[in-house]
Amino acid sequence: MDMARKHRAQGMRGCGTAIVAALLAICGAARAEEGAIRVVLDQAKLVKLPAGTETIVIGNPAIADVTVQRGGVMVITGRSPGRTNFIALDGAGTIISESQVAVADQETGRLVVQRGLEQSSYDCTPRCLPTVTLGDDDKHFTRAVSQAAARDGMANGSTAANSKAEKK
Repeated sequence: MDMARKHRAQGMRGCGTAIVAALLAICGAARAEEGAIRVVLDQAKLVKLPAGTETIVIGNPAIADVTVQRGGVMVITGRSPGRTNFIALDGAGTIISESQVAVADQETGRLVVQRGLEQSSYDCTPRCLPTVTLGDDDKHFTRAVSQAAARDGMANGSTAANSKAEKK
């Protein structure tokens, strides 16, 4: 075998090895995701704590928030898309369990309108109304939040919200 063929063969073997390694990494990540506690963004999920849990440590509270309730139950609330973990400790500080938490955006009933770099999100259940989602254009985000706050204020009898709505 001449030198050029030998180098090509070695390069192909190296490329094949890299592809196999990438596939194994993807499969490993998929298996790790299988065991994760899945939570939908802006929703809560009840999870039973292991017996003897005294302390909960959450890896990244910006992704998921955890609140411990009576009866060995915790509430996990999805705060932003991503992955984190939580660790359950006993009274002596020993790890009882560790779990992955995967927070994902709602998959159904959501319409995203993309105009160049500007993104606007709508919740369509069944009529499409503006909603706020990470990544939305600032103008859309601010307008939707302002309208929701004014509506909430009116529902709660806030005079500031009522006078603001009357001026429009």
